[in-house]
Amino acid sequence: MESGFLPKSIDPERAADQGLEFAGALDPAPLARLREVAADDAATISGRFAFHRDEEGRAVMEGSAEASLPLICQRCADLFLFEARAVWRRVFALSEADERGLAEKGLDVCYHNGPLDVAELVEEELILALPMAPRHPEGCEPIQRPAAGAHPFAGLAELLKR
Repeated sequence: MESGFLPKSIDPERAADQGLEFAGALDPAPLARLREVAADDAATISGRFAFHRDEEGRAVMEGSAEASLPLICQRCADLFLFEARAVWRRVFALSEADERGLAEKGLDVCYHNGPLDVAELVEEELILALPMAPRHPEGCEPIQRPAAGAHPFAGLAELLKR
C-alpha cells in the first residue's frame, strides 16, 4: 500500500509489519544543513520509502530521494541546478550483536528504537550524494585565466641572477 505523502516520522518496525510504502514531496524549509550547502532556497525534494521484513524477521527500509538543488559552480562561480539522487537500503538490527554481524557482511545497518525522522534521513542521504566540488556537468570557463605568455615564477628568475 503506497501513500501520496511523506510522514514526519516513521516507526520502521510497524511499517515493516504492514508492508507500507510512502512517496511524496518534502518541504526543504526545515532542512538546515542542506540549505547551507545549496545556493538558494529554491530546491525541490521528493522521496520514496518501502518497508518489509527480511528472511530473519528484521525490518528493512528501501528508500530513494531526488532533489534539484541550486549550487555554485566551483569553476566559474555561476549558479546551476544539480540533480541529486540518493538510493539506500537499511536493515534494522534487533540487537547490538546482530548489528555487528550484519555490518561485517557489508550491509547498511541501523540499530534504532522508535520512530525515524524522515526529513533528517532524507537530508543526510542527499548531502552524501552531493559532489565534493560542484561543477557544471557540461563544462564551463574558469573564473581567472592566466595571461598568455606570462609565467607565474618569472620574477623569481631575476632574484636568482642576483
